[in-house]
Amino acid sequence: MNFNAYPWGRWIKWGIIGLLVLIILISSVSTYNGLVSAEQEVQRNWSQVENVMQRRADVVTNLVEVVKGYVKHEEKVFGDIADARSVLMNDSEDIQSKLAADDRLKSATKDVLLLVENYPDLKASEQFTNLQVAIEGAENRVSRERLRFIDSVQAYNLKVKRFPGNIFARLMGFEPKAYFEAGEGAKEAPKVEF
Repeated sequence: MNFNAYPWGRWIKWGIIGLLVLIILISSVSTYNGLVSAEQEVQRNWSQVENVMQRRADVVTNLVEVVKGYVKHEEKVFGDIADARSVLMNDSEDIQSKLAADDRLKSATKDVLLLVENYPDLKASEQFTNLQVAIEGAENRVSRERLRFIDSVQAYNLKVKRFPGNIFARLMGFEPKAYFEAGEGAKEAPKVEF
């Protein structure tokens, strides 16, 4: 079709080209903004995972101090909790160190719960019951926030890997994020030896 044959032909041709450029530009901006939003969601959810891990460390540490009076000679379990908590509170630690510390804290809290088998008086203690409830609640919160983190990583990774987002992601330097992975000993039941 010869647009130049009409009085406005040249303008129509440039209008179509301009419209195509505008569509591509709007699509690019929209895709970029979607990638940035998804990346921020991943970071926000990881921050919330750290937040609930920190809360668990604080609650468990405080309640363990109460229970300590009942089982003074089990210092190793309580020392493990304190060591893990110090890593979780350290802002200079990387994600892998914090995950490892969280696994140690989780294992140590299971060890505290297993102490009840050897200390029947402890089982009847209101403080120990409070500790059990706090640990269960903390574990549920951590699990829920980890799931949110995993979901946000999945949504982000889909945006980074699907067409046409993958083109813009590569051009703008967006890389897929790693999913949460459980520690090596997560599948094994904790063993307590006295």
